[in-house]
Amino acid sequence: MGRIPVEVECKPSGGHWLALCPSLGLITQGESRERAEENIQEMLMLFFDSCLKRGVLERVLRQAGFTKEKIALVVETAQANNMRPLVAAEAECRV
Repeated sequence: MGRIPVEVECKPSGGHWLALCPSLGLITQGESRERAEENIQEMLMLFFDSCLKRGVLERVLRQAGFTKEKIALVVETAQANNMRPLVAAEAECRV
């Protein structure tokens, strides 16, 4: 299954961890770093799925500052996976 590269940041906040995808304006939390990473993965899959269903994926990615090459990769990956992309951070969640 293909992967869509997006940048994700994780940081502690009080007794929880925050997971953020700044380029798409997404944020979630978890009781542990691992749970926050799982939550942002799920959120990203739902986000991309929603954009695909509404036919706005390319426009949203352009507005988020994605390059043409990255947009093409996202669209190709999403289509190859029957509109259910598997999302992965480009690198491990940064602290």
